[in-house]
Amino acid sequence: MENAEDTALSQLLRQHAVRHAPPEALAQRIRAGMPQTMQTTQALQARAGLPARWRRALESLALFGAGLATAWIAASILLVAPPTNDIQDEVTASHVRSLLADHLADIRATNHHTVKPWFAGKIDFSPPVIDLAEQGFPMSGGRLDYIDGRTVAAMVYGHGSHVINLFTWPAAPGQRDQPPQRLTRQGYNLVHWSAAGMNAWAISDVDPAELQSFVDLIRARTAMAPQ
Repeated sequence: MENAEDTALSQLLRQHAVRHAPPEALAQRIRAGMPQTMQTTQALQARAGLPARWRRALESLALFGAGLATAWIAASILLVAPPTNDIQDEVTASHVRSLLADHLADIRATNHHTVKPWFAGKIDFSPPVIDLAEQGFPMSGGRLDYIDGRTVAAMVYGHGSHVINLFTWPAAPGQRDQPPQRLTRQGYNLVHWSAAGMNAWAISDVDPAELQSFVDLIRARTAMAPQ
């Protein structure tokens, strides 16, 4: 018969040995390692001459510890991983907000000689300001906006009756250049890329091919622009 200490230990295990469901990949690794671990534990227990009831208790504690380890690993992943910050939605919201509030530009001008100096002293970087009127994308001005937790530059272009917002801000230290990626959000077309230490997002309801042409022009002219 089990004594009072055995009974108390069994009750403690039943009350607090909570099962944690690990991710399948982690569960497979744990299962793969458990047979060898359990065999080693059982061999040590046999050599130690422990009573069967204590061996069962120790095995239960081992399983309980595995569950706690799984929970700790999962919690660590959640805590260490950066919070999700959907910049695509932020860019789209800023674009829509600028249209609804009729606040496309803080500085209304059609040439970079007027727009580029306006940003000086307002932000801690110099955004590329490219004239593309001859290519069918006239600039109408620029403004300050707020995306990804920082102030960014927004250049405003037109193409027919369509508005194109071009958002730029410095890339994170060590961030690699990224080729253009085409996306869609809420009926708007977006193109994102990074180059020369800058992040860039272009968004509009213009045809995707036209938006890509705009991006190609910006990228080509930016590469030629003096730093």
